[in-house]
Amino acid sequence: MIRWYRAAIGWLKARNPLQRWTMAGALLVLLLAAGGFAVAGGEGGSPVWFGGRPPESAAEQGESDAADSGAGPAAAAAGGKRDQAGSAVSAPPRIHEFADKPGTPERPLPSPTAPIEIEEGNEGCDYSYGDRTICVPWEFPDGVTDGCAWLRERGYKPLKVNGRDRHKLDRNGDGIACGDGD
Repeated sequence: MIRWYRAAIGWLKARNPLQRWTMAGALLVLLLAAGGFAVAGGEGGSPVWFGGRPPESAAEQGESDAADSGAGPAAAAAGGKRDQAGSAVSAPPRIHEFADKPGTPERPLPSPTAPIEIEEGNEGCDYSYGDRTICVPWEFPDGVTDGCAWLRERGYKPLKVNGRDRHKLDRNGDGIACGDGD
């Protein structure tokens, strides 16, 4: 398979640029003609679509629309005309809320470092300590009497208290849980 490819490349390299562009244009015209014939080249001038069959005539389309709508043969006999949108009553257009106030600036996005409200006890964590990435357990394991010692054993450093001190880890009230003097 590699040999014919290399031979074709060598043959193309031997041609001048004008000949290469001419061959590329001829190949493009050939591909477009083959694609056009594949899409629209049915028998008797009726196009053959990708499904392999010609499209329905207008009468057949009306009958199938009437059958789809449940209106029956009477609607098909009457021409099978139906509103293309699907119903006589259309829904009001959807207008985005920003369209009511052109020219007004958008509200700025919140800072990614700003504290966020996280539901208490979410995922078994108490997010009142440190930042939103630190998970202090909502309930310490049975037998733990000193929460700060338990946290230090697991690599926690002193944590800022953001809200209520549910576990009473900030004993001296300086706003830092498990810090100096706690």
